[in-house]
Parts: sequence; structure tokens; C-alpha cells
Amino acid sequence: MANNNVSDFPIWALLPKRETNVSSFLNKYPEYDGRGVTIAVLDSGIDPGAKGLQKTSDGKQKIIEMIDATGAGDVDTSTIVEVTDGYIVGLTGRKLKIPSNWENPSGKFHIGVKNAYEMYPKLLKDRVLKDRKEKFWDPFHKLLSADVTRRLHDFTQLHPNVNQLSINEKLYKEELEAQVEVLNTLEKKYVDPGPTYDCVVFHDGKKWRVVIDTSEKGELEKCKLLGIYSETYDYAMLTSSDRLNYCVNVYEDGNLLEIVSMSTGHGTHVASIAAAYFPDEPDKNGIAPGAQIVSIGIGDLRLTSMETGAALTRGFIKVMKSKCDIINMSYGEQSHWCGGRVLELIHQVIDKHGVIMVSSAGNRGPALSTVGTPPITPTDTIIGVGAYVSPDMMLAEYSMRDKIPGLGYTWTSRGPGMHGALAVSVCAPGGAITSVPKWTLRGSQLMNGTSMSSPHVAGCVGILLSGLKQQNIPYSPYSVRRAIENTALKVSTWEAFSMGHGLIQVDKAFDHLVNYSKSIERSIRFQVTCNQKSGIYLRESVNTKGPALYNITVEPIFLRDADADPENKINFEMNLKLTCDAPWIFIPSNLCLMYTSRTFSIRIDPSGLPLGEHFAWIKAYDSTCIEKGPVFHFPITVIISRKMNGETLIRNDTLHLNPGKAVREFLEVPAGATVACLRLGSCDTKNSCSIVVHALQLRPQLSCKDHEYYKIFRLGPKEESFCVFSVKEKLVLEVVISQWWTSLESVTVNYTISFRGLRPDTPGISMHGADGICRVDVHSSVAYEDMLPSAILKTLILVLRPTEHKVKPLKSRDIIPDGRQIYEIQLTYVFSISRPNEITPIFSLLSELLYESEYESQIWMLFDYNKQLIGVGDAYPSKYAVKVDKGEFTLKLQVRHEDSAQLEKLSDVPILISLKLQSNVTVDIYDKHSNALINGKKISSQVVSPGATVPIFFAPILNEKLPKSAFAGNYLSGNVTFFKDDAFKKADVYPIKYIIPEFPKKGNSKSAAEKEKTLEEEFCEEVRQMRVTWVAKLIGKASKELFEEILAKETENLCPILIARLQSLDKEYEKISQNEDKKPFLLEMIKLADQVLATSNPNEILAALGCKTDKKEQSNHKKLEQQKGWVIEALVKKGRAMCDLLSLDATDDDSESFKSLESGDATSQVTSEGKSEETDACITLDKINEIYCELLKWADQVDIKVAAFTEKFFLAHRHFGKVLKVLLKYQDEKRVLENEKKCIEFYGKLGWDHCANFFLRSLYVRYPLSYALF
Repeated sequence: MANNNVSDFPIWALLPKRETNVSSFLNKYPEYDGRGVTIAVLDSGIDPGAKGLQKTSDGKQKIIEMIDATGAGDVDTSTIVEVTDGYIVGLTGRKLKIPSNWENPSGKFHIGVKNAYEMYPKLLKDRVLKDRKEKFWDPFHKLLSADVTRRLHDFTQLHPNVNQLSINEKLYKEELEAQVEVLNTLEKKYVDPGPTYDCVVFHDGKKWRVVIDTSEKGELEKCKLLGIYSETYDYAMLTSSDRLNYCVNVYEDGNLLEIVSMSTGHGTHVASIAAAYFPDEPDKNGIAPGAQIVSIGIGDLRLTSMETGAALTRGFIKVMKSKCDIINMSYGEQSHWCGGRVLELIHQVIDKHGVIMVSSAGNRGPALSTVGTPPITPTDTIIGVGAYVSPDMMLAEYSMRDKIPGLGYTWTSRGPGMHGALAVSVCAPGGAITSVPKWTLRGSQLMNGTSMSSPHVAGCVGILLSGLKQQNIPYSPYSVRRAIENTALKVSTWEAFSMGHGLIQVDKAFDHLVNYSKSIERSIRFQVTCNQKSGIYLRESVNTKGPALYNITVEPIFLRDADADPENKINFEMNLKLTCDAPWIFIPSNLCLMYTSRTFSIRIDPSGLPLGEHFAWIKAYDSTCIEKGPVFHFPITVIISRKMNGETLIRNDTLHLNPGKAVREFLEVPAGATVACLRLGSCDTKNSCSIVVHALQLRPQLSCKDHEYYKIFRLGPKEESFCVFSVKEKLVLEVVISQWWTSLESVTVNYTISFRGLRPDTPGISMHGADGICRVDVHSSVAYEDMLPSAILKTLILVLRPTEHKVKPLKSRDIIPDGRQIYEIQLTYVFSISRPNEITPIFSLLSELLYESEYESQIWMLFDYNKQLIGVGDAYPSKYAVKVDKGEFTLKLQVRHEDSAQLEKLSDVPILISLKLQSNVTVDIYDKHSNALINGKKISSQVVSPGATVPIFFAPILNEKLPKSAFAGNYLSGNVTFFKDDAFKKADVYPIKYIIPEFPKKGNSKSAAEKEKTLEEEFCEEVRQMRVTWVAKLIGKASKELFEEILAKETENLCPILIARLQSLDKEYEKISQNEDKKPFLLEMIKLADQVLATSNPNEILAALGCKTDKKEQSNHKKLEQQKGWVIEALVKKGRAMCDLLSLDATDDDSESFKSLESGDATSQVTSEGKSEETDACITLDKINEIYCELLKWADQVDIKVAAFTEKFFLAHRHFGKVLKVLLKYQDEKRVLENEKKCIEFYGKLGWDHCANFFLRSLYVRYPLSYALF
């Protein structure tokens, strides 16, 4: 029906506050709006220029501190320079003009350098990359490419017969072709590494000052001078096009600059929900507009906003130092278990410093046990928040056609956690349209998630504390949490798993805190555990067969327990009344608790419970004040699963769904089953719907995502969908079928779930190439199965040991306030790649561990040969594949811990480098051992009946199939499948590892004649070879004398000694100074090269190489190849020497020479002053052309072996396109700064200014002076 209501837009619902009674509370207590409260936002960073984040409601600075805890914004400014003639020289090499009005009593300036893209969030970087290419590259490059192509076309039209071209015309045509090729190559390989900015830090006598040269011209007076943010509240916009606001901090006496940026817009949105203030638009205010904010960036820009252990640690250190009242952390991951170094630090922040921590529950629902870490902690002290959507939000934020009763979002994570605690304390509105950073080019944006519900609660806590502080009412993190939970609203759609205790209600929570502020337990938390877990979670059928007794331990712990007043501990005593609403839980009624742990026993009898999930709390009330609500809750969850009892299929023909409704099936997976098949159909004849299918199994010490399947199906009327996913036998499988919350029409669906299985007798196959044939038994327990095994290896894994390690204490940012020093170990690994590839570093010891790791942090950086940073990764290797070119690489790994002895244990730990194979390697599989022995008939499709076991045999891989870059100890990795059906194959996959044995040694390829040499002959040959080698190694007089001594005795096979002397002269020539006479060296090199060519019979070698070679003549072929190499080297050195002689005496104007070459009329020649009998001293371009033409018979013009000559040859002709072609070939083999500078020079000479400027501006990014900081 059409909506004709044109009344005022519900702006107040864009950032909802009515649902939690924030609006009414602030109307009643307008000054309790967060004033006097500081909220630490641990997130992706905040834009200090975003709307609503400048001032508080009482006129104070909104954001009072900003740090980047990740290290991504760090700049090494330990290099110190002084002013000369009003300038300093930055690390980029640019001259930086120091403004005359700057005060710097010491005269010392700390300098560093930062790449702009290292400060950009990914979305901003993508936008700037596109804009820069469209503005600064495409217009010039396209026109230039068209112009050169046109000139080549015109020349071809003018000279249609290639065979009639003169040598100079051919060269000119080649030059145009080279320019076209170079331009196309530059376009194809275009990668913009971004601009590089010089950074300057100095002390003005009062404060540290920082300027970033965004002019890229050294015009510092045009750049904003900043101070440390917490001292000055200075921030600046990087450039007008990117709109990125940043601020700075300075550490270590000016030696470390921290540039604070943002990794995403997430943190700004979160901060705006918590505390934004719009003086003229109060409906847009955040929850606590009077609160101040400390922005702590934990999302690492280098990892596209992933948090790291180092960032979390620094963040919590900052919280403790800044004495923040509240932490909001809308970040988290799925942990394998509850515990670890980071969680220990969180415990210290809350229990020792009294900070209240609020955290998002996660967005991994709708299955149970999907809450992330935090809020899952061993102490269960974090306020975990689920996401709720209200009817008003549906209309205002999501523009829905109609509204439905408020509910938890489909995706909000559900409890209980792996340790039994519910983990979701309360829920709050999980969506808002509010401020985002300016670099997004938007003022506001809709975001939803528990990331949005968490700052809502953090803001609620902020206004609670504001009121309590103004009334001087004492509180603790524990009393605040109890008040929030005991007063939460259980809405009509309430369920504990997604909403915890309910929807937070600020007014009631405040009244609770005021009324019961003198309660004896105000500053006490109750550590309630069963078998060291914070709840009882009976999920597997072995635990739900019948009644069982459980011991519950309750221990009161004071805030700052170690420093608490002993009298308070002595006087503490509570008489508690225990209750539980569940008839299947039997508990005692009373518990007298004092300052010690007490244990009581309960009985749980799940035997009569129906299928499905069952939840209850044991609640403990203070017997003297029952009305204040429970002083603690102990959660109990029981899952009653369906026993298959030999069945392999369940069916539901009429499942009625409405928006947000979730139906859960809990099934005990039959023994032998490896996959589940879900067939889902719509019974509706009119309506379409979106259905979420979420399947999950839990295994001890593995996160929920390890055995999880999630898919959204869009079902039209009477449509059907089918999916297959992996399962683990004998474990309970939860299958959730839920209608997406915005899918408004109610529908009826039907579904079947069936199980199939081909189970190998090992969960993963590990083969060693030397072990021979590997047998695997495959069993079918469930049904008749079509089997066709396949094993494909896709990656090569290099195993590397560190070449270096260093353990050292970190600096001021990494000392925990009670004086605990944090250390780091840096491990260095070196390796090379023979072809472009995609690599993934894997530090297996700590992979997939972050919050739960016993080590504080891990992060690796990958550098190329020139120290350019090309990849960064952390605890989750699969996220960080890096595309690399061939070359040499250095990987540096940092691990942190406060115990240096623990780090020393890692000093020799290997790392794995995963490389994609150029082509997959298939492991041959046979149905008989005998066939595997002789590489006989491979296995074919066969049917395996229920209860049958079929052996299959994996044969070793032939050596010729193994990658050439592999060596013994490396291994190949891939997957094995057993099903024939493609859908089953994709779902049911097992890992396979093939360890490479030692390769066979190459046979002796010497000919019979060589084997017949006597010992004396071999000795003489070795001595001669050694002497020849030393001729090449030595330079100057020593080389010359040894050369003449050998030459006086030798009459045959002179080429090696002549080549050796050429090589020695070449080295000597490179070392002579500019003032020395170079001509004698060049003339001697020409003379020696002519002798090589005269004695080697080049035409005979060419003729012999052109013939087919019999295997018996391989030895002779090698000799020919060697002789070919001598000829090429002689031609190269002769040609290069002639080019150098020409350049030494050249007098022609360069531009005129180039014009004559273009027309094909070049006849200039240069005569050298020095002459000899053996060498014609008249050097002309024509003679050099002859060398070039001869060389082309032996090698391609861009072959690396001849590049030393061709570069100079093309330069002599001023054919800069061909010079560039050679240089780029060099760079493809190995990037070198010297060649890069040459390329820039020749771009300029050709008038390709956009290319010269592009590569010049990013030179420091690609060739930094040192490795990047962690």
C-alpha cells in the first residue's frame, strides 16, 4: 500500500536512543550526558575532522588523545641534520626550505620519509590510484603512444620494402618499434607506488614540532606545522584530493615519529555512535555527547585493518596511562580456546585499573556458540553486546516497506561461548546512520553490526558514570555490569543466546546503581566456575544421556584485589539465596559466602528434555536485599540432539518461517559420515524469500569457524536449492534455517538433511618420496557411494631456517605501567624465487593464534632485494598471499613477549614459504599395490557398499614431475578427494603432503676420450685452468704479467686466456678515474677481442650449432656452446670499447646527430689519437653497426649477455627507446637503483616527462635506504 505520510522525517531514529531510554534519561538529567567521562575507542582510528567530533556538549575538546598502536604510522626520524644556507636535504634527496619564522634553538632537525599510500585506508588508496592514473598518466601516455605508433606507421608506409632499408633506416625503424614496445610495457606493468613525503621533526624549545612535505618540492612553508596531538590538538589534511586528516606524536627524543591515520571509516562511525555532539541537531547526537574520547588505532593499515597483539597491548597500555573510564572495542576474532597473553592484559585493565570494557559479540550468527573474543575471557568481566533492530530503525535506517516487532539481527553472534559463559551480556541497537571520515567523501553512512551496538552500550555506560561521578556515587566495573544486566528489558522476541539479559535500559540501570551503591558486593566480582569454566555447556550426546552431578565454585574477588583493604576482606560475608527456574536443574537453596572460594553441588537431568536447545541460569540473590536482583548468574546450556539410529535422512515438509525466525536442528552425525546434504524448497506459490543456512560443529580447542558452513539462499515460489557441506562423524551438528530479517513475507519451506560418507583411515595423508607406495583404506558406513579418488598438489612449501636473530627490549610505548618491559625477537629469513609467483609465508608454530596465543604478537614483513616492503602478514596466513616477481627476498618476523627467555626459544624456528606451482602435480592412485609398483592401470570409478573398506595406493611422484626449484626437505601440498560427484568432492576434502626426497645425482657426462686422460694430464689441465682463472681475477700489472707468462708458453686453445685478460681489463677500466687516459685500455680490449674472434672461427661454430646434435655428441655440443659464449663476449667487449672510444672524442651536436640518424644519412666518424699495428684507430658508427649486425647472429639484442654493448650502441645512435628496452630487460632480471635512474634520464631525453616524473616521485618507495619498522 502506498505511504502518503509526509510528516517530519524520524531523524532521531537514524542514531537510535529511544529504545534504550537514553532520550528520556537525558531529558531528565541533561548534564549526565557523559561529562567527566573518557571513552577509549580501540578501533581503526578516528577522523578528528568528522562531523560531531570536535567538541563536547560542555565545550571541551572531544578527542583528547590519538595514537596509532599498530606501528603502521611509524617513521624512523633518527637521522639528524642541520641547516645549510636555509635548506636541509631530506632522505628523498629533495632540498627542503626551512621557513625563517621557525624556532629551533638546537638547530637540529630529525628527518624521515613516508609513503603516502602507507597512510591510506584501502578504499581511499583505490580511489586515489584511479584518480592519479586518470589525471597524471593516461592523458599523456595515450597521446604519446598514439604519436609514436603513428610515426612508425608513417615510416612503414614510406619504406614498404624492409629488405631495401639501409642499416641506419633499419636501426631507426627498430627504435620506433622499441619505443612502442616500451610504452606498451610501461602501460601493462603500471603500478603506482604513490608519492613519498619527507618528514621533519624538531623541538622549538617548548614542544616537538612536525611537518610533512606534501608539496613534494621542499616548500615547507606551504605545509602545516603540527604539534603532538594531545598537547596541541593539531591535525591536518594530507592533500586536498584525498581529504585524509591525520595528526602526529613524537617519541624517543625525536627519533620516532608516529603519523596517526585511519585504516577504515569504522572507528569514526563507532566513536560517533558513542559520543558525537551536534549542537544544532541534537537528534544526531551520539549516546554520550558530553564524553571525551581517546582514539587508539588497533586496525593495522598494513593488514587492511586487522588487529594485532602488539596493537592491542599498546592500546591497553595507553588506556592504563590515560586513566580512561571505559573501553569500547568493536573488534574481535574467533579463538580456539579461552585464554592467552592479550586476555591476561585485559584482565589487568579491568580488575586492577577499574576500567569498564564493552565489546561487540560478533556477526557470525545465527548458529549458537559463534561469539568472538573478546568478549569471551576466562574472567568473564567484559560486557559483550548483541545487535538488536527496532521497528523505528527498520523504517528510518533501512527504508523497509513495513515494520515488524524488534528482534536480534539474523547475523548477530550467539552464545554460549566455548567455556560455557553466555558471553552476550545485553543487546542494543546495532545500526546507525552517523558520521564517517571526510576521505570517504560522505558526511554520514549506514553501518550495522555488533560493532554499532557495542558503542551504543559504551555510550550508555558513559552517561551512567557521568551521573554517578557528579553525584559522587561509588561504582566498579562489576556493579555497573550487574546493574545493566539486572535491569535489561526482555523484549517480546527475547532469547538469551543473542540478547543476553535483554535490551539495555539506561534509566533503570542508573536507578539500580544509585539505590544499591552501598551494597557489600559493589566492588566485588564473583568468579563462578565449573571445572574452571564460566558455565556448563552440555552439547555432545555423551554428556546428555542421563543425570549428572557438577561442582560449582564461587570465589569473591575484590577490585584491585591485591591492594584491597584487609579489613574489607575480613568483614566480607554474604548469605546468598540460590534459584533456578529450570525443573531439570536441582540446586541447593543457600550459600554462605565469605572471602574464600566455596563449592556447592548441583544435579542436571537432561534425560526428559525435548529435542533442541535449553538454557537456564542459576541466580544468586543477597538474602538481605532480594529486590536488587542477582549478584551473579551462572549459565547452563543443554543441547538435546536427534539420534539418527541408523537413519541417514530427516525430513520436514512444513516449516513456517517469518522475518528473523530461526529453526535449529541438532543432529548427531552418524559414524562414517563425512558430508551432509541439505535440500531446501519453497512451498509458497506467491512469495520469494531469503533463507540463511548455517551449519556448525564444535571440537575442543578449535574455533567455531573450523567446522562451519554458511550460505544465503534466495528462494522464489516453489523453487528448490541444494547444498553439500563437510561434517565430522559422531559430533553434534547444528543446522539453522532462518529467514533473513528484512525478508518481510512469511513463507513455508520444506527440507531434508541426509548424510553420506567415504572416510579414509587417516585425516590427512603425508607421503615421503623415499617411502615408496602409500596405502590408504577408505571406508563407507552410511550408503552406497561412487568413489573416484583424486590427489592434486598445488603448492610447493619451502622450509627456511633463520639466518639471523636478535632479542632486544622495546622502547617507551611497550612498557606496561607496573614496569613490565616487553621484548621482541626479530628473525631474518632469506630466499629466492625463480619466476613470478604468489607466495604465502606461514609461521606454523603460532599460526591461527592471536588472542589465545601465549606469545603477545607476531607479524612478518617481506622485502625485495632493494628493501622495498612488498607484503605484511600476521597470525592468519591464508589472508596474506603476496604476488612477487622473481628475485631475492628477505622476510623479517617479529614476535613479542615480556619474558626474553621465551623469545630465545624461537631463535632457530623455521618458517614455511608456500609457492603456487606453475602447473598442478597429480599423484597417481591405484586400486592394486601391484599396479602401483609398475605404473600400471590407474584406479577407476567404483561403488563402495555400506560397511565395506577399499584400499587405495598412492604412488611416488616421478622426478621429472617435481618442480625444478624444489630440493630435499621441501614438500608439496594439496588436497585429496574420494567422491566421484563434483558437489561432494568440493565439500569433502583432505590435506595431502608430499615430502621431496633427495634428487638423484647427475651422471658423469664426460666423453670416453676425456676419461682416458692420465693423472699428469689432468693435473696440468687443472693448473692451467687455475692460472687462467686468476688472470681474470687479478687486475693491473699482476694480471698482465701472468697473462704474458701463460701466452709465452701456450700456442693452442688461446681463447680462454684471451677472454680472461679481457675480463681483467674490463674490471680495471671500470675503476679508473675520470682524469686518467682511458684510450689505452679500450684499444687493448679491441685488440684482444679481435684475437679471440680470429682464433675461434665464428662461422664454423655457427654452422655446427645449426646442425642437430646426437646424444652421443653432447660433450662436443657443450664445447660449441662454450665457444659461442667466447665469441659473444668478445663481440660485446669490442663493441662496447668502440662505443666508448667514439663517445670520448665525439664533437657532433647530439641533436643534429640524432636527426641525421633518423634520415639514414649518418656518416660521421671519430678518429682516435692512439694507434697500434693490430687495431684500426678509425672508429665510426658504421664499424660499430657491423659489430651490432654480427652480434645479432649470436644473440637477441635485449639478451642480458649482450646488453653491456647494446645499451652503449643504442646510446651512440641516440636510440633511447632501445636503450630503455635493454634497461627494462635488466630491471626484469634484477631491479637496481642505478638502472632505474638511467631509465628516468632517458624518459626525459625522449620527452616522456610524465614517465620521468612518475618514476622519480616514487624512487624512494622502491629503493628505500633501510628496512621498514615493525
